[in-house]
Amino acid sequence: MIVESPNKTKTISQILKELGYTNIVVKASVGHISRINDSGDFNMGIDPKTFDTDFRVSPDKTDIVKQLKEQVKLADKVILATDPDREGEAISWSLRKFLNIPENKYERITYHEITKEAIRKALDNPRKIDEDLVVAAHTRSRLDKIVGYRLSPVAMTLTKARSVGRCQSAGLKLVVDREKEITNFKPESYFELYLNFEKNGNKFKAKYIGDDKRDVTKLKSKKECDKVAAECKGKNYIISDVTTKELSQNAPSPFTTSTFQQEVSSKLGLGVNEAMMYAQKLFEGVDIGGKHQALITYIRTDDADIAPEFLPVLQKYIENKYGRKFYSGLKQKKKKENVQGGHECIRPVDLNITTDAVKKLVKDENLIKVYDIIYKRTVASVMSARKISDTQYTIINVKNRFSLSSKEELFPGWKLVYSYSDDKEDDVIIKESFKVGEKLLKTQLEALEKSTQPPLRYTEASLIKTLDKLGIGRPSTYGTIISTLLDTKRGYCTVEGKKLTPTVLGITLVDFLDKNFSEIVNSSYSANLEKSLDKIAAGDLKDVDFLKDFYSKLDKDINKIMPSTNKVCPECGSPLVVRKSKYGTFLGCSNYPKCRHVERLKN
Repeated sequence: MIVESPNKTKTISQILKELGYTNIVVKASVGHISRINDSGDFNMGIDPKTFDTDFRVSPDKTDIVKQLKEQVKLADKVILATDPDREGEAISWSLRKFLNIPENKYERITYHEITKEAIRKALDNPRKIDEDLVVAAHTRSRLDKIVGYRLSPVAMTLTKARSVGRCQSAGLKLVVDREKEITNFKPESYFELYLNFEKNGNKFKAKYIGDDKRDVTKLKSKKECDKVAAECKGKNYIISDVTTKELSQNAPSPFTTSTFQQEVSSKLGLGVNEAMMYAQKLFEGVDIGGKHQALITYIRTDDADIAPEFLPVLQKYIENKYGRKFYSGLKQKKKKENVQGGHECIRPVDLNITTDAVKKLVKDENLIKVYDIIYKRTVASVMSARKISDTQYTIINVKNRFSLSSKEELFPGWKLVYSYSDDKEDDVIIKESFKVGEKLLKTQLEALEKSTQPPLRYTEASLIKTLDKLGIGRPSTYGTIISTLLDTKRGYCTVEGKKLTPTVLGITLVDFLDKNFSEIVNSSYSANLEKSLDKIAAGDLKDVDFLKDFYSKLDKDINKIMPSTNKVCPECGSPLVVRKSKYGTFLGCSNYPKCRHVERLKN
């Protein structure tokens, strides 16, 4: 059996032994074993006419491939047990291809959690490699390499930027556009008017909400505040209306990769890649009580469903610990477009393994915190809604109106389990009660000057939320996008107090791409590319047709600013293209910066 990660081998080997399989050897590929070779036109490794692709064993995987080949020769059967997604399918394809595994000698299995039941079920339901999924994964790889290898040399020549990437550039544009909004923002001053009063020694503050003809939350000037004050002076403030209603706050959905990354970033302060690293450890398994135990389900998912067989387990746990009224069941929410099927949410595999149990056996505090937030979020997701009593008091002074709000928790529901210190609560508990017709005492008006605020800069969490909302990339790519934007060698963004700020180079690159390759950084275009990849995965779109359309448009746009020639580089064989610098126009190798051959441009 071949898995991706060496950390899985111990957990799965132990499970196989418990299931009675004594003749299966578990080995790891350590991720991808192949990549697209740097060769051919523009060093892409991809023929721009046929899109035949030069896949090769990665240089750093030659020893692993050699060892796995020896194991394959000895085996009667090879079980490809890589991850249950497109990338996992592509890795299984590479293993079969480069280990020379015959059709009748291999089986492909998938599982979403490393438990005895999941592994048994997978072994009982083997299949062959899904070629459509592989083609979709390869199309993404080819697409990204085409963009990187065709556009990066152009951007490097004209902007000094080190790289261009399909998703990273769309992400950078979001950060740059936000910065421009902030720079161009012109604050506007306004006033809010409050009525301060007392009852039984308690102080209250009611907000001005307009007169009998219009609703107003903001006043334009101090003069307007003084006008209201003059109208109210010497007249009584009376409670004119008391309205109480019950509000419900439904439980949050279980974690998808995106919501997990956002929440762990905002609640625990961990970076996206750091959060995913801890989640990967929990999925692969840790040593607990002398046993290697996987703690959570597969971590790359955009589906918030919970496996049907796990729901009764959650129900029993909640009813036994908190009572029947705290269990509600999973709220069915409308699925987002392009959710890849076959997955479920990120959840614990065994509710009996509590955070307290893990604390006794694991020393890494961040690992414990990440497990705890996944555990609590899963439990909370099927709990009853939080109930809040919302009482609104309307106060009048002849024709002017003020509002006082009192919100109080009636039933904690899911908040009993899933609550963090930085959560913004809207509870404003007023211990006094007021009756209609009651006259208020010790009243005084207070005008507060405020100013409109510019939009906030993106944090890692808010950028991921926007990428996810706009359909740019996939959950598995968000960490890479963030890493690229913050890479100090590239110099596109800096971080100050969690806020992402684009550098001059980052802004220059986006302006250049916006002007010459607007579709590459356009969020709608990026999302539509993802939809096309989904169609390829479903077998509804031919990869070559899709790539031809994409490449012809890109090639045409590049030639507008850096025309290609019929000449090839004498050093590496790549096409020579027309380049520009502060010294003038010249011919340069399209394989720059790997090849730095240049020639004088002849008239």
